[in-house]
Amino acid sequence: MFQQLRRRIPLGWLQLTHEKSRLLVAVSGIAFADVLMFMQSGFQTALYDSNTRLHRSLQADIILISPQARSLQSMSIFSRRRLYQAMDVPGVKSAEPMYCNHIIWKNPQTHLETGVLIIGINPDQPAFDLPEINQQLEKIKLANTVLFDRSARGEYQEAIKQIQQGK
Repeated sequence: MFQQLRRRIPLGWLQLTHEKSRLLVAVSGIAFADVLMFMQSGFQTALYDSNTRLHRSLQADIILISPQARSLQSMSIFSRRRLYQAMDVPGVKSAEPMYCNHIIWKNPQTHLETGVLIIGINPDQPAFDLPEINQQLEKIKLANTVLFDRSARGEYQEAIKQIQQGK
């Protein structure tokens, strides 16, 4: 009876199970490759989400940018006349400028320089669908006032503490 059952088992399975240690190594190698692929997929999704978070939070149906602009960090300005032309299009409710610039900021503690993205908007017209920003719009109407992202990646924690202490 065992011989009859053995004849029905496929040859490939018999070769795999002949040496149990080889089977274990092969299965663990395939499982490890699967884990690596899923990790890479997760990293890619996190990268795309973090790079497009600002774009997705804009409260806009259409955005006009300069043809010379290469990215959000490398924007070029265009004539304000184009903004006024856009406001003349039937169905356009409003058109507001948004200024983006990449600047170098020097950390007062470490004296190291790092790049910071600065965004300028009209505080009377919310540009972002972010409650954290929209709740603070009245504050940025004051001179020399900025909003700073506390969850920004970098060495900003000590500078944020000093700003909160009024230094």
